[in-house]
Amino acid sequence: MQPVPPPPPPITSPAPSPVAVAGPWIAAPRPWSTDAWLAKHATFVARARQGDVDVLFLGDSIAAFFATRGSAVWDRAIAPLGNVVDFGIEGDRTQFVLWRARNGELDGSSARVVVLMVGTNNLASATPENVARGVAAIVGTVREKLPNAVIVLNALWPRGAPDDPLRAKLADVNARLAPLADGKHVRWLDAGGGFVDASGAIDSALMPDRLHPSPAGYEVWAAALRPVLLESLSK
Repeated sequence: MQPVPPPPPPITSPAPSPVAVAGPWIAAPRPWSTDAWLAKHATFVARARQGDVDVLFLGDSIAAFFATRGSAVWDRAIAPLGNVVDFGIEGDRTQFVLWRARNGELDGSSARVVVLMVGTNNLASATPENVARGVAAIVGTVREKLPNAVIVLNALWPRGAPDDPLRAKLADVNARLAPLADGKHVRWLDAGGGFVDASGAIDSALMPDRLHPSPAGYEVWAAALRPVLLESLSK
């Protein structure tokens, strides 16, 4: 297993809008629905500036749909933990989440815990090394901006059929990401096993499209996540 290379140096003067920069783990313009995406980003920045955030979810559609598709378990098990905000955007890859993190979505939030779920959307177009580099860059940015926060770094979950080539890629990514966890500032959480049977097949009741959790699937994630959140918030 190759070690995860260190993230690139932080951008000291963030651009006011997404800017293309060379490198598969560096911020790049979102190629679709830019206006809608930037509007969501602006909403998240405004909420971050209000501060008083206990738990901040950051990532792609799996994070974005938790409070809606998984609303029952969110309201019962996650929201009562304090001031919880969901900064997930469907379709986001590591490049986009990195840009958002560097351009205001963490600033002023005083978030105590950041739940990071991102990377699966990069699998089709990037090597495992570069997916891991992208996630590592986001972790580095969160550590820089919120040095006292605990990052709950989520493994990429199984997707597709057991013989889908993406399964091997995501396993490679997870092997590269797990060492980022130091048990203190970065906690590793792999809830993926809860979605598959002994043969590796995904339970359609938990993940109907073999990618996004159903309401029952969010129960699986919440059961694994809540104890980590409780422990992190108690410190």
